[in-house]
Amino acid sequence: MRVALAHRRLSILDLSARGRQPMVSQDGRYALCFNGEIYNYRELRTELEGKGTVFQTGTDTEVLLELLIREGTAALQRLRGMFAFALLDTVRRKVLLARDPFGIKPLYTAQVGGVFFFASEMRSLLILTSPARDLNPQVVYNFLRFGVGDDGTQTFLRGVEQITPAHFLELSCDDPTAGRSERYWGVSLREPRRISFDDAAVELRERFQQSIRLHLRSDVPVGAALSGGIDSSAIVGCMRDAEPSADLHTFTYAPQGFELNEEKWARQVVARTGVTQHLVDFGAGELAADLDRLLACQQEPFGSTSIYAQYRIFRCAKEHGVTVMLDGQGGDEILAGYSIYFAARLAGMARRGEWAALLQLWRKRNMV
Repeated sequence: MRVALAHRRLSILDLSARGRQPMVSQDGRYALCFNGEIYNYRELRTELEGKGTVFQTGTDTEVLLELLIREGTAALQRLRGMFAFALLDTVRRKVLLARDPFGIKPLYTAQVGGVFFFASEMRSLLILTSPARDLNPQVVYNFLRFGVGDDGTQTFLRGVEQITPAHFLELSCDDPTAGRSERYWGVSLREPRRISFDDAAVELRERFQQSIRLHLRSDVPVGAALSGGIDSSAIVGCMRDAEPSADLHTFTYAPQGFELNEEKWARQVVARTGVTQHLVDFGAGELAADLDRLLACQQEPFGSTSIYAQYRIFRCAKEHGVTVMLDGQGGDEILAGYSIYFAARLAGMARRGEWAALLQLWRKRNMV
């Protein structure tokens, strides 16, 4: 059976033609298509060079390729970044598909007539396979009832699935229907760390700063989406601390005449860090004019038109030549910043019969 790989590159590290994909190993045995970025690629590269690897490019793609050749799926646990990739081994006649632990980068699959297809965008599969575009009723129900639509292997379309975050799938080129997804990473909650609140705060700060430093590794301009909230403000402050002389740009949605405009908070951050600020505003007519393009870009239903503000921020960044953007997406979820997470916490404690701890938590919440 034949295997075809195609890739459109967004160049971030080593912008030369040497970084083009699919990237083939020096012996011609392996080929890699990779979407994303490996933030700790420099450390991994240094380690591999110590073992005799000679690199031809300055890309994280080549580091990923060489690490996978040496360590196979064991390498996945060592990667810090966002990624979805396909690795072809022409000798074993195997294809390895993998997705990052949190599913930041998508990876969709479909099988039609004994042929296995995969892509980083659902619409690519629709072009390649032309399946019946029937909706998956269970996923539609989950979205309308609970607001979730990507918490499993199924998608909104029947016949199109996705690789689960923190999983890999190895396929035989001769029988691609026989593959089974396997988990390579998970969070362990059985051994909580017994440290003080102050020690936890210090460690959180150190890990946060390290994460920002890794995210700033780029051969193209880097900016940030700045809302004025705690998460994005902390990111911009840390970016400036890590790069005191860098030409940093921030992009803020600042709707005029709207009570919840956070521009004043964002301006305080800008004044403190000395970054170049860009303000984004739009009217209902612009949203209506861009709606078809927004839907095509998202490819799946979304719960609020606030996604359009983010769309406009990223479009503004592109217009100003900023390719890489850092933002606070996920910060509220990690720190349980929304009330829905508090309710889920209480429900979990109730199921386990932890009534004393539940009452104590409830009292502390009322004190805030």
